Amino acid sequence: MIDKFLMSFIPLFVAFDVLGILPIYIKFTAHLDTKKRGRQLRDSILTSFITTLLFVVIGNQVLQYLGIAIRDFFIAGGIVLFIIAVKDIIIGHSEPVIEDDMFGVVPLGVPLLAGPAVLATSIIVRNNYGFYFFLISLLTNLIICWIILKFSEFILKYLGKKFIEALSRVFALVIASIAVMFIRKGLAG
Repeated sequence: MIDKFLMSFIPLFVAFDVLGILPIYIKFTAHLDTKKRGRQLRDSILTSFITTLLFVVIGNQVLQYLGIAIRDFFIAGGIVLFIIAVKDIIIGHSEPVIEDDMFGVVPLGVPLLAGPAVLATSIIVRNNYGFYFFLISLLTNLIICWIILKFSEFILKYLGKKFIEALSRVFALVIASIAVMFIRKGLAG
């Protein structure tokens, strides 16, 4: 049971890449007071939870309706994750242009937190380990995201921006490895 949880938790943890989002979050919330920053954070966590959950529930239905086998999604999801990971390794995270009032929903909730990597990984995790393990892993990851972003200024000050960026690149390499595993599983059927 612990193995299944870890196998569902770790790919989502890496896909969320909250440490890669950390500098962007700090940059765009630095001018907000504590109350507004808390509201933006709450909105982002709720948005990413609802979006990911809906995508997993409806996404599976759509895949079945279209006749797309899970192995097809493994291959396609793996390719998308691999491209995202390579982009993050080479270019890094791009900084979105935002409107302050909606920052928690777009771009922080979607696509920075619940982006293509999280959505593709979520469907694969749900199909491999079941809805229960997916849901627990999703909730656990979002709690971790909330904690890290809540204490973002302290974390960035303590670890330093360069270390965070380096760690984000390492996470991108892990995402690329997970993507290759998904492609391999898809090809194996």
